[in-house]
Amino acid sequence: MACTQMNCSKNGTTSAADLTDDLIIEILSLLPVKSVCRFKCVSRLWYLLISQHRKRLPQTISGFFYPKHRYNNEDGLIGFPTFDGISGDQKQLFPDSSLPFLTGYRQILPKDCCNGLIFCLCWKDSPIDEADYVVCNPATEEWVVLPDAGHKSDALAYRLGFDGAMSPHFHVFQILEGDEDYGYISGVNIYSSETGVWSYKENGWGDNEIQIVDMRGVFFNGMMHLLTCEFKILAVDTEGKTWRTISLLETMCVGNICLGPLAFIGQSQGRLYFINMRDNDSSKLSVWILEDYNGNEWIFKYSISTSQLFGKLFGEKDHMLQRDYADLLLQRDYALVAIHPECNLIFFVWRCKDVLLSYDMDRGKVCVICSLKYHLYDTFPPYLPYVPSFLRIGKPRVEA
Repeated sequence: MACTQMNCSKNGTTSAADLTDDLIIEILSLLPVKSVCRFKCVSRLWYLLISQHRKRLPQTISGFFYPKHRYNNEDGLIGFPTFDGISGDQKQLFPDSSLPFLTGYRQILPKDCCNGLIFCLCWKDSPIDEADYVVCNPATEEWVVLPDAGHKSDALAYRLGFDGAMSPHFHVFQILEGDEDYGYISGVNIYSSETGVWSYKENGWGDNEIQIVDMRGVFFNGMMHLLTCEFKILAVDTEGKTWRTISLLETMCVGNICLGPLAFIGQSQGRLYFINMRDNDSSKLSVWILEDYNGNEWIFKYSISTSQLFGKLFGEKDHMLQRDYADLLLQRDYALVAIHPECNLIFFVWRCKDVLLSYDMDRGKVCVICSLKYHLYDTFPPYLPYVPSFLRIGKPRVEA
């Protein structure tokens, strides 16, 4: 476009002042959350512009969804989602966090969450013995009922994959069991919201005797990553064409007696993290970063003393309790649930107190975020980190 058709500076370039508000917001939507927050300080005009269009801009973690159970005279114990925000201005993000827009269901159990979308198992009002798998966006109240996967093998797990920066379409990975006695993976069934159908792929990892750890997967670089009991991370893309195995550098403890995972994978700042309680040393958590994703190069980043971690919560007067029971508490009543996507902050649940806590790995600071709403589980329910997304997830394909 010639300079006679738009305002240009003397050297032929367009200044920011010449851009429309919509174009500025479109550019800002491609940037990380931290950058957008910094740009609010440029001027009062930019502050108002970003504040007014915040729904179109990148979001950060707002809190956690998890199942809350209540007693119903007709159905007994039933479950619905509940939400806890991690800051004061986010506590009312969902006045009713039970996802009431999902109509026709008597029970809704959140199972997985990825970049603003939630994967739920929803039991119908009628017939009461039938259920749907549903993917929904709580921010836009859109939802998609998944069709029957059409596979006879039992499912070991379901994992949700979505990255609005890469595609408006989501995928659900159904991990299939090959041997019911051992829980080995036989293959992966992949649902695409773009096509509205499932696609089955046989196990492409070259190992027929692998078992996954019962925890959330990580959707990263367009691939679903799964932690296994064999000290490896498995990855598969959304089309089942690329299969990767990423070896870990140390043995790990994958669970505690309350079924909270002590080994954890997540992503932050564009890199994959592995956090682990060593199998032979329960007094420390080690934190590894996959510095070179393509070259499988792990870098050791932090060593976290569990005594220090829980000692900060006990207080100065409880040094004896700190020394004697910190490791035991960690193994019995603790579960890592998330890592912050923009900083070295991890979140974990301390079940004996029913509190959600954060730990700043750079500063060594522990913070109690909130008391969790009462639940009736004897084990750890899934705490799903939620990052609001206002992208439309589309509708299921209607067959002719």
